[in-house]
Amino acid sequence: MKNNLKFVSLLLVGLWMPSWSLWADGTLTPAHGGRMAEANGSRLELVVAADKIDLYVTDHGDKPVAVHGASAKVTFLVGGKKEEVALVAVSDNLLSGQKAVAGGDKAAAVVTVQGLPKPISARLPAQK
Repeated sequence: MKNNLKFVSLLLVGLWMPSWSLWADGTLTPAHGGRMAEANGSRLELVVAADKIDLYVTDHGDKPVAVHGASAKVTFLVGGKKEEVALVAVSDNLLSGQKAVAGGDKAAAVVTVQGLPKPISARLPAQK
């Protein structure tokens, strides 16, 4: 009897577990054409242009997170070398910095945001 109860319990849990994916937030869709990451309750979108790096911060509902007074650092890992770019708040949910990073649009990056209620740190893998 005990074995039957264990079997039925495990079977029910096994059938219920796939439904957990229905509660997930879904795929991250970049609003500005950048790369996305989730960390510490926030979504980060890193947009790398020729001489400018932008970081957009939103919550899990894609609502802008106020970044006034915050700062960020992006560390690009390019060809085995690190290149750092400091970002400052420029509007509601945008941190930006001016620097050209060769291959930065494809390179792996580590983003750290300070000055928010919860600091954020995320890694964005290299794009192929």
